[in-house]
Formats: sequence, structure tokens, C-alpha cells
Amino acid sequence: MEDNSTNNSTVGRVVRVHLACRAHLPIGSSLRVTGSHLWDPSESGSASDMSGARRVVAITGRDAYTAGDSGFAGGSLGIGAPNVVNEVEAAASGEGTMTPMGRNVASPENALIGVHDSHAPYYVSSVEMVTSPDTYPIWRTRRPVVLVLTDKKSKRESVDDMDDDDDDDDNDSTVFHHNYRYLVVTPGSETDSAHGLGRFDSDSDMDDINNLLNKTKISSGSLSALNNFPLTSNDNGGAEFPVALWENPFLSEQADDDVMEDSTREMSTYSASGSSFGALTASVMGNSQRGKRQIVLEDLPYRTLNIDINTASFVRSENMDKDTLEFTDDGVIIDNWNGHNDVTFDAYRLREGLRKAYQERATDIAADGDSDMVIDTQKPRKRIFIVCYHLPVIVSKDPETGEWMACWAESILARTANSAFVSSFDPHWVGTCTTSSPIENEVDRQALRTLLASMDCTVLFFDEKVRDAHYKGFCKQVLWMVFHHVDLLDSRDPAFGMDFNATSTEKYTDGTLLDLESPWDQRQIVKWWEAFNLVNRTFAVEVTKMVQPDDVVWVHDYHLSLLPRMMSEEEAKIGSRLTKKIFYLHIPFPVSMIFKEIEFGATVLEGILHADIVGFHGFTDARHFLSSAKRILGLSHDSLEGGLLGVKYKGRTVVVTMSSVSVEPEMVDAVMDFPTTISGAAELKSKHSGRAIIAGVDVAQYLSGVSLKLATYGRLLQDSPSWRDKLVLVQRCLIPGARRLDEARTIREIRGIVSQIKSKYGDGVIDYEEVYGSSMPIDQRVALWRAADCLFSADVRGGLNMMPLEFVFAQKGKDSPGIVIASEFSGVFSILNGALRISPYDMKLTLATVDRALTMSKQEREGRHLRDIDFVSSSGSDKWIQGVLRDLFDQTESLGDGEIDSEENRSSEGKSVGAFLATAQEEQFTRLRSKSVISAYKSTSKRVIVLDFNGTIVLKQAVDSYLKRDSAGSTMDAPPTDVINSLRVLCADPKNTVFVVSGDNKENVEQAIGHIPGLGLAASNGSCFSPPLREGSSYRTWLALDLGVDWASVEGVALRIMAKFTARTNGSFIKRAHSSIGWSYYSCDPEFGSLQAKYLVIELERELAAFDVRFVNLKGIVEVIPRKLNKGIIVKKILRDVAARNNNAGVDFVLCMGDDISDEKMFTSVFSFVSEMNEDYSNVVPSPPVIQLSQGTLLASQPFLLEKPVLRCNNQNEQIYAFTVSVGKKESHASQYVDDARDVADLLVELSSGKRASFRRGTEDEMH
Repeated sequence: MEDNSTNNSTVGRVVRVHLACRAHLPIGSSLRVTGSHLWDPSESGSASDMSGARRVVAITGRDAYTAGDSGFAGGSLGIGAPNVVNEVEAAASGEGTMTPMGRNVASPENALIGVHDSHAPYYVSSVEMVTSPDTYPIWRTRRPVVLVLTDKKSKRESVDDMDDDDDDDDNDSTVFHHNYRYLVVTPGSETDSAHGLGRFDSDSDMDDINNLLNKTKISSGSLSALNNFPLTSNDNGGAEFPVALWENPFLSEQADDDVMEDSTREMSTYSASGSSFGALTASVMGNSQRGKRQIVLEDLPYRTLNIDINTASFVRSENMDKDTLEFTDDGVIIDNWNGHNDVTFDAYRLREGLRKAYQERATDIAADGDSDMVIDTQKPRKRIFIVCYHLPVIVSKDPETGEWMACWAESILARTANSAFVSSFDPHWVGTCTTSSPIENEVDRQALRTLLASMDCTVLFFDEKVRDAHYKGFCKQVLWMVFHHVDLLDSRDPAFGMDFNATSTEKYTDGTLLDLESPWDQRQIVKWWEAFNLVNRTFAVEVTKMVQPDDVVWVHDYHLSLLPRMMSEEEAKIGSRLTKKIFYLHIPFPVSMIFKEIEFGATVLEGILHADIVGFHGFTDARHFLSSAKRILGLSHDSLEGGLLGVKYKGRTVVVTMSSVSVEPEMVDAVMDFPTTISGAAELKSKHSGRAIIAGVDVAQYLSGVSLKLATYGRLLQDSPSWRDKLVLVQRCLIPGARRLDEARTIREIRGIVSQIKSKYGDGVIDYEEVYGSSMPIDQRVALWRAADCLFSADVRGGLNMMPLEFVFAQKGKDSPGIVIASEFSGVFSILNGALRISPYDMKLTLATVDRALTMSKQEREGRHLRDIDFVSSSGSDKWIQGVLRDLFDQTESLGDGEIDSEENRSSEGKSVGAFLATAQEEQFTRLRSKSVISAYKSTSKRVIVLDFNGTIVLKQAVDSYLKRDSAGSTMDAPPTDVINSLRVLCADPKNTVFVVSGDNKENVEQAIGHIPGLGLAASNGSCFSPPLREGSSYRTWLALDLGVDWASVEGVALRIMAKFTARTNGSFIKRAHSSIGWSYYSCDPEFGSLQAKYLVIELERELAAFDVRFVNLKGIVEVIPRKLNKGIIVKKILRDVAARNNNAGVDFVLCMGDDISDEKMFTSVFSFVSEMNEDYSNVVPSPPVIQLSQGTLLASQPFLLEKPVLRCNNQNEQIYAFTVSVGKKESHASQYVDDARDVADLLVELSSGKRASFRRGTEDEMH
């Protein structure tokens, strides 16, 4: 282990660690050491193979072991050369899903065998170990493992700033914990237990795998080193052996009771040295014969090496027996394969002991309770804040005494008696309240605060103008219309004309549409938007004051759609993400085409996406939400375990869930027995004696479809005279006063139709009343349901409407249950299977449906009622709340939500090994702090800065967004002026070598930034490059890497295919660059473009199978490039050439920043370069040969042709700092991250000037 240290700063510092292990392996096998993270099940797993092991084994068994350049020392593990990188499958992890050469990427077979590229997380950290006749059986890493010290997860990390003002740049601890595992690789072999740990769930699964493998057997003679290893023979007389085998000395402790006994007996017959390898395999093979068993590979035991970050030395704990420790001659501690007593397993044994104790406690607690949500009674109940604009309470004031009174309202959000939710959690409600009497002064406000506090409610008060501008203005005049699919064009209709006096208490005298210059005038909307922000911000501030770590905040409905984001911002100000957040929408969500019309639509979407769970009552609304996220923000979604969907947003997975809720059965049951309910039903039947009753209760607004319902009813009476004396429509219209103009116009229209029907067919055919308020008293509603034979709902657009569900429940016990007629545009359309469904626009079909409902037999009525009564009776709000919370806790745990600073997450007791390691890995992947970079920058003198272009120094919109401010066309955007000036300053420093690496062609790159003196350029993903431009020179010399591909022939084939797709795909075009030809669909419809790209790859792969090329589908471009080409090649060449200067002076500072999958190779090449310095010279693979593309000469002071096959640097004892930075938080090989290109700009400005920049606070347009 090397100490490159004199500076006090440790962040970004490189530590190079060698590992050694004693292992007696069979001839032909080799040992590797991996990182703790094998692979991410969400990327490649399936329901039957959660850890994706079959994919890995299939490829490793089919392809021979290769020692290619993986980016880390030692190469990759046996998956051959990747052929296709696909951005869609890679979105979750930052890696591409690969298919072998010549495979159809869309075929079912590839769904099974597609695995990650050789630079995937579980291979990039796989380092080769070697031995020799003199040192066998001691294996030692060929090159060191490269570790980069980062900040621990800072509680002060801000969502807006990548740096903070805290003066403490050091880690809280001086110990860095590196977790690792050993892996034995035997190329070309196979066994019925293909991954060496147990069988899969079915024999057919392994048969499918085995059919894909090239079956290369290992002779039994080559396995002599296994001593007593019980080999499994094959038909050819050879022996079968695992292709990949991870050590697991604790297998017996993980097995079932019968397996445990046999495994322990088998392992006890072998020593802890040479035969332990055979012992493990023997136990596995024996177990596989007795029964099927699956071991989750990510939960395998891990080793831990503790490193003092100040001295870069191995930390010995006090309880270590120094006499039992073994070291190599150069001081590397020696592990033992399957050595369960090794000190490097101490941390694993301790954590597993705590986990088992935790599980035993949890089992005891669960055994004592039968609730769906088992709560540890020894711990405080989890607090949950239910935040809604309108508190679910009814508040009134005694006119005589002036005393305020309150009770719970009818609402799924209200507290209910005997609630398991209330008994399991500590709920608190936050919101505003509407009162029947005005709130006149502070005395009234304080009285309400005290009164509602006794009900666990916190009430917020707003100025009347702010309240009206927020609720009656932006919520009801803008969001409500858009969320109900009302197009801006429709707003010109009299029913939807924006009521710009909605927030005024005066009569409509001015400010209406007629008084404005144009119906598109946005002046009033901007004021409403400001009030909307103010109300949401006030809620965020007040709720943040109340919450504590591990609390849950559940935000309800569109009135507070900015609250999740604003709460995250408020939490960041106090230094911690305290809460888990849920956002639930109770109205429809519109199609993306409608939602895009909102001027602030993207901001609303981003506000919602800061929640951990986003919930809807139906899949249609969720689908529209996902479509808007894709087309507006460029966010794709993936399926998650358990049937949920996940959207990747700012490095987090936001879970999208759909769940339905019904009425409160106990409440409705009780109301059905009320005397007022019984008498009310009797009065209705008596009043309309001899007539069948059609019931309807709707809000008097246009989208309720009451006018269409009345028109259909009138047509029924006209076409079927026999019903005129046998039928009555009992219609109640609610007038809540929320959309006054809409309600006034709708009521006027309804009254007109009712008058016409009565005048034509008599008063007896319709019973119409208007009710002021947002609801009817429940006893009156239930009385109507009990008397009615049919409920008729004709919603044009509708969200959650509980009345049809209440109607179904109220039919219990009736001799002939009533029937629900529901619009297909209503929320209950997908809930009630027994309802008759209509389109209110199709009058002919609606007439037939109403007639069918009225003449339906008793048997069919009972059958339809039975379809729905179970759900309606058992799906109250309590069950719904518990279900949503269960989704929250399950998914945040499975997704490894390590950001929440809670007691549950601070303790690792209850987590599996995989979850614990994922959290540890996430904690090490921290936001870059510019103070750390500047500290290292100032203390070094041989610096290399490598920057990606698009998405890194230029802010680019996501490919999946439909409307883009820019287009990846023939011209290239330039960075903002401050960034260009910063690059000038950095390039002028002789201690710096600065390169920008782009995937675009050299002409575009040179046009954008080629004029900067001293700046090196690399284009076409590094296939060609231009050394830094001499001061005062205007002509660049371009060089290229010879990658051994007949590019003219490749272009001839590819151009013909791409031209065909270009003609068929509007907005697409072909881009040609050196050693690259691309088909851009960046400007196309995102879904159609992505679909065409998939089929293009299929054709290209088939036609170009004879060439050594691969295909990359990134950033809206399908590229054909040489197989060997990636950005890592040019980055490593730059580093090698710079290190060779000044008599091999080396490099002591590297800053490498990039934003997408293609940049991952840049990060790994940095680590590979650091690993190869002064190590393993004979195995260093030189960069490809360089050829000159243009005229000109290279500067003698900046040669880029000095790369040496033996790189012995003279800075072995100096500190080396390496900052590999992902732009955007996502799964990455980078050591740290920033949020976007604005943070990159801030850092560059600060590096060049020493002053804090504020691009994030500037306009976004400046970055385009």
C-alpha cells in the first residue's frame, strides 16, 4: 500500500491498495478480487432470477476469459466484446445493456443472455491476481486496486449548491472502509450449478442456459490441486467445474437445517488452507443433489480492509492477534480463501450477528400481532404529516356565544374511528380551513389554532388576496382546467373562458375576457402563479419546522404540487433530508399534449417528482403522468418489483403507484340506520310512487356532464313515450362556488333544459334541486341511494367520485339492487366491474344502456352487485393508506434510499448484506465540493483536466423531451462566456493540460471552442484529437488513432441503411465524423424516434456483422463506431503523454467530468492509468498508433507522441488527486457527482478566478 501524502486535504486523494490471498486452485483457474457490489438486480434481474446470475453465467461460459482493458487494472471477466450499448436499458444505472455480436437485440433469447459490458460495476472493480512457482499458493493483485477518498455523505449537502460554507473539509472519521470479495474464474467450464453457489428455481432455466454455452470441458487431470474434490463427471469423461465461483465460508450458517448439517460435516473434513476451496464447492455440489436452493449473490459475505486515510496504511484493531496475521514481503496482509477466521471478515461477522438479533426481535414482535402493518411497540410510533390545502374538518361559530366548533368532515383524509392506521402511526394534519363565519381578527385565528390543535391539526392562515389568487385563481382557473384535459383552445368557449375576476369579491364589471386585448392574455395568470408559489412555500416552511428525521409527509392534490420540491429545499437549508414524501393526486392527470400548454408545467412536474412516491387512483392518470415526464423533462420509467413503476429523477427513483379507495363502510352502515335516512328514502318513494327512480348528484360544472345527461333523458322520454309515466330523474346539483363563472353558466344551461323537459312532459318526470356547497348531507345522499333504482353519472372528465361506490354499498339488503351507469371518462370506470359503461357523447348507446338498466332482471342486478360489493365494503381509507405507506417503506428500502438521515437508515441491523453494501456505496458517492477540488488544485503542479462537452460544459435537454430549446444539428452550441473565459485562464497556466472530449465531429467542436489557446480537443469520442493550440495561432493540427477498421467499407453499408430510416422518420438526419457515422433522432418524436432507433440497430448489426464495429445509442443518436473506440482510450493517452513529460515527472492532479454512459470509460481510464503507474510494466497495453490528419507541426513543449511502454514516474512518493465527476447523480464509476452543467460552470469559474460563481442562480438560457 502506498502513501502519496503530505497535504492535509484527503478528499480526492488516491490510495493504491494491493491484496493477497492464499488459494489452492485447479490448473486453468485464476483468482480475482472484486468490489463489494456484484450487480444491481433492478438492472438485469427478473422475477425468477433476482440477481441476474443466469445472464452473467451464460456469457462467461460461452466466451473465453479475456484480459482486455477494463479501465481498472487486470482487465475484464470473460464476456467478450460488447456489441450494442442501449441508452434505454442503461438509464437506471449509467451502463449499457450488451448483446453478443450478431444477436438480434429484440429477440426473446437476448432477454435472457444480455448482460452488462465489461466495464459494468461488478467487472470494472474486478482486479486480476497472479502467482508464480515461487509464491504459490499466494496470489497477489497484478496491479493495485485504486481507491479515491471522498467526503462522507454530508448533512449539509444542498440541492442547489455543490459547495457549502462549512470550513471542515475533512471526513468525520480517519478510517476508510473498503469492502471486497474474492472470485475464482475457470474459463470455458460449466457445472449444473453454474455460478458455483446453488441451483436455480427450475431445471428448465438451467437447460436454457446450458443450450447457450459453448461446452468446453476441463480434464480431470487438471483438477489435481483440488485434492478430495468430488468431481461431477460428464459424457466426455471430463469433469464439470464452476465458471465463476465466489467464496462463502459461512455457507453452512445460511443453509436450511438439513443442508446445514451436511455442509458443516463436509467442510469440517478439510483444512483451512489449500482444501477449503474444494470444501465449499463440495458442499454446494452436494446440496444441489439434495434439493433446489437459491443464494442471492449480492448477499454473499464480504471482507473489509480498514485504511487510515492520513497514512494510507492498514489499520490494525486492538483485538487482532498479531501472531496469526501473515504479510507478504512488501507488507500486504494475506487472506485465506474461505478463511472464515480471517480478520478481514470481522466486520461482516459483527454486522451479521446484529442483523440476526434484529430479525429475532422482529419475529417475536410479529408473532404477537396480526395487523398487516406490524409496529415495534418498544419504539415511538412513526409520525406522518397529512398535508392538504383544505383540512378535512367542518368549522363553525356559534352566533350567540361566538365559540368556535369543529368536527371531522366526510373525507378519505379524515380521522376515522377504530382506524388501524391511527393506532399504528402518529398522524398530524396540516392545511387551511374554510369557515361558515368570517375569521375577523387574530383572536379568531388563535382560537381556531387551539381548537384544531386538539384534533392533531395545524391550521395555516393566508391573506384573502393571496388565498383567492392561489385557490380561485391558479388552482381553479388554470390547473383544474388543464388537469381535466381542457385545452387552451377550449378556454375560448363560454363554458371555459377564464374568469379573471375569480379572485374578486366584486361583481363582474371588468377584467373579463371581453375586456382584455386577447383571450391569451397572461397578465393575471402570472400574479396567480406568484400566489401559488407563496402558498406552497409557506406550507414548506411550516411543515419543515415540525418534522423530525424519519417522519413521513403525505401531500394531497394539485393545490400543493410544488410542496415536495420546496420541502426538499427547506430541508437542505438545515442540512439534512429529514423525511420521506408522498404526493397523491385525486383528480385526473392530462395527456402530455394538454399539460405542455401550461406555462409553468415543467416546474409543476419537477415539484411533484421530488416526492418518493407519486400516487394516482387509476392507471390512465399514471400513464399520462409518465408520458408528460418523458416528453417534457425527458425522463424514462422502468418496471419495479411488485408491479410498481419507477422514474429516475436527479439520481433517485421516484415510485409511481396506482391504488383505489372506497367508502367508509362503518360510517355508511351507521347512516343507513339513521331515522332521517329511512324517512327520507320513504318520502322519495312516496313522492314518486309508481315511477322508477334514476338518481344523479353532480357538481354544477361543465365537465360533470349534467347537460348531456339531461339531454339524453329528454331524448329517452321523446323516443319512448311509455316511460313518461313510469320514470323520474331525481337530480341534485351542487354549487361549491369554486369556479363561479363555470358554475353560473352551467346552472343557467341546466335550468333551461329542465324547464324544457317539464314543459313538454310534465313536472312528474324530473325532480331537480340545487344544493349550495360541495356536498349533500350524507343522510340525504344515502336516502336517495336507498330509494333509487339506478345511478346515472355522465362525467365528461372526472377524478375520484365516491358517490357511485357509496350507491353500491347502500344497495345492500335491497330485494333488487340498483345499477350504476358510469361514464367511461370517470374515475370509477375502471373500479366498478358491475357498472354499465357509457360515453356521454354517444346518445344512441346511452339511451340503450339506460333502457337496459331499467329493464334488467333481478338476477342480473344481483350478479352485478356481487361483482363490486366485496371491494366497496373492504377498501376503505384505512386500508388504502396502509397500502400506500407499505409501498413507500418497501420501495425506499429496496432502492437503497441512503439519503434519509433516519434512525432506521443509520442502523444497519435489519438490512441484508446487499442493502447494507448498497447504502455504504451510496454514502461514498457524494456531491463534489469545490473547496476540496481547489485545495488539491493549489497543492499540485502537474494537472490534467478532461471535460466532456454536451451535457457537461453545455447544458443539454434530455433526448426524451419532445420540445427542445436546442437541436443536435449541424451546428454546435458553445459554452457560456464565463466558462470560455475560465477555460482560457486554466489553459494559460503551464501547470495545466486541459482537454475537451466530445462525441461530435471535429469541425463542430473546433467551431465551438477551437479558438481557445492552450485547449486540447478530442472529437468523435476520441478517435481524433488536436493538441493544445499555440497562443496566437489560428490553425489546429489534427491527429487520429488508428483503430484497424476499413471505415470506407463500413460507411458504404451503414449509409445505405441509415438513408432509408432517415426518409421514413421526420426530423432525423445522418451525422458523419471521423471513425463514426451516426443517425440522429434527437429532434424526432421521442417515442417514435426511439422505436426506429431499435430497428435501425437490428439492421445495422445484421449487415455489419463482418466488421469489427459496435453500435452506441446515446443522446438521441445511433452511432456505428470501431469496437475498440471509446473515450477512455484518448483520456489514457493524454494522461500517459503528460506523465512522460519532463523526464517522466508524472501526474499529480486529475479532474475528469462527464454526464452520460460514454463518459464512464473516461472515469475508469483514469483509475487504470493510476493503477498502472510504476506497476506491471510488461502488461501495459499501449495506446493505438497515431496518424496525422491535417498539416502542421506539434509544439516541442507539448508533445503528444511521447507515450512510453514502460511508465516509471518520478512522483511515486507524491500525493495524487483524482476527481472523477458524474454530471447528474446516477449509478456511475465516478467517485463524486454534481447536479448539472451549471455546477460544472461554477467549478471552472472558481478554479480560474478563486471566486464563487452562481450559474445555478442565473437564467437557464445562459447555458444554452
